[in-house]
Order: sequence, then C-alpha cells, then structure tokens
Amino acid sequence: MNRELAILELADYYERVEYKDAVAYLIINEKMEDYKCMFGFIEFPNDLETARGLFELLEKGAKAKGYKTLVGPVNYCTWMSYRWAINNFDMKLFPDCTNPAYYPEIIRQLGYRELYTYRSAHIDINNPLYAMGRATVEQKEKEGFEFKLFENDDVFALSREVYDISTDAFRGSYLYSEIPYEYFREVYLTWVKGLKIGMFVAYYKGEPVGYVFGYDNPYDHSFISKTSAVKKKYQQHKVYVALLYLGCKYVQDKGYKDMVYHFQCEQKGTFKRFDKSVESMEKRYAVFAKELD
Repeated sequence: MNRELAILELADYYERVEYKDAVAYLIINEKMEDYKCMFGFIEFPNDLETARGLFELLEKGAKAKGYKTLVGPVNYCTWMSYRWAINNFDMKLFPDCTNPAYYPEIIRQLGYRELYTYRSAHIDINNPLYAMGRATVEQKEKEGFEFKLFENDDVFALSREVYDISTDAFRGSYLYSEIPYEYFREVYLTWVKGLKIGMFVAYYKGEPVGYVFGYDNPYDHSFISKTSAVKKKYQQHKVYVALLYLGCKYVQDKGYKDMVYHFQCEQKGTFKRFDKSVESMEKRYAVFAKELD
C-alpha cells in the first residue's frame, strides 16, 4: 500500500474509483481555499478510452457532490507528492514525478487544462541574488537576526520548528491545506530519511522565522534546493535573500557550481526566471483542471 494514502484520513471525503485496469481516488477537502474537489493517486494505461471511462466516473462523482471543477493530480494537499511532469521525463530529481509521458497527453485530450505549473532548473551559484547576499546577511545580523546551520540528523530535531514556519509561510498558497504535525512528521518526512541534508534557520530574538534546506541528489552529482520558507511577518525584509546566500555558499563549499531549484510554482507572485546564462536543464510540471458541465 502507498504509505501516502494515510493522508486521506484527513480528507472530508474520499473514495477509490476503478474502471477496467485504471484506478484513482476522488478526494474532497473543504479546507482548500481555491479548489476543493480533486483526483489523486491515479494510474491508467496508455489507452484513451480506458482513461476516458475512469475520468467520466470521477467527474460524475464530483458533480454528484455539487462541485463544478475537478483538479489533479493532488494527493490531498501540497504537503504530499502531486502534479505530473510534462517534459524532460528522463531527468532524474528527488523527489520527483515519475508519471509516463502519455499522462498529460491523454488528460489534455479529455478536456483538462493546465491550472498551475511548476519548474525545476539548474541555477548557477554565481547569480544576481547570490551577489547581493553577503551584504544582506551582514545587515540582517546587525538588525538582530541570527543564522544557524544544521545537518543530517540535527535537521530532524527541528521538525517542529520547520512545521511551524512552513504552516505560517504557506497558508493561503495554491492548493494548500494544513495537516497536523503528527502527519507531517510520520508521513511527509519519511522521504528525506537517509539523505545528506543541510538546513539554515533564521532566528530573530530567539524565534525561528525562516529556513532553507537542500540535499545531495541521490541520482547524480548535483545538489537540490527543495524548500525555503519565511514567516509572513518577516517576508519582504530580505530574510529569504540572506538564507539563499547562505545556502548557495554552503553548496559552493561542497564543490558544486550550481544547484537545482526544485518545484517552483510559476504562478506565484515572487517567481522569477534568471537569464539563460544562469539557468539550464529546466523540467516542468503541471496540475490540471476541468470545468464540469
């Protein structure tokens, strides 16, 4: 059984839907701010008619519950794996969406559109944000901020702090729904066990207010910057820039010339691409939606 299925215990409603040799879950989460009716944990063969039969059942179930839009793949909330890769299917990152290339092809034929898109890309460490970062760290330290590095098992000892920062920072984000700390620790954190992790935490007057963490990609010689978050009260104060610099310097000291920025949402207001001389090897992902008649 997929360990992530345990997260469905938190949903307001879910059901397993099967058609021939295809399967998916219809999931309803009333705590979502944007879209509340989703499909997830989905598998179907490279056969349009089988996929059509499965999605017709999902759509029928969604309409019967009173919903006008079906969104997916979303596995309950953004704490868990979701979305499909839509290009560079052979590019191996971690974690990643390992769906077949025909998934997005078929779902488009069934009338679904890209709702939110995401990208991962290799970013040269000597980028504009890194150039301004050192002075930013020094300025923030003068203002009373403190930055600490944690590695490997020491990172897990800070799981509560990471959870608190994340729930504050991501609340209101696309397809976001808060989960209890126990699920975060017992279900979500399992995928990072055994990785060589580095994490910088920003403190202000003893309060943890932000973090950035990454790890060595287990598939090749690259470093993945997975998640960064700053509490809303401290956003727009260049705390993120300081953390980014420290993370980049850490990666550079490990011998890397670039690192992978993983799963950036392209619809997020703060999302920006670097110049082509700075970034390369982009892999993109999408969550799809269909308005139901």
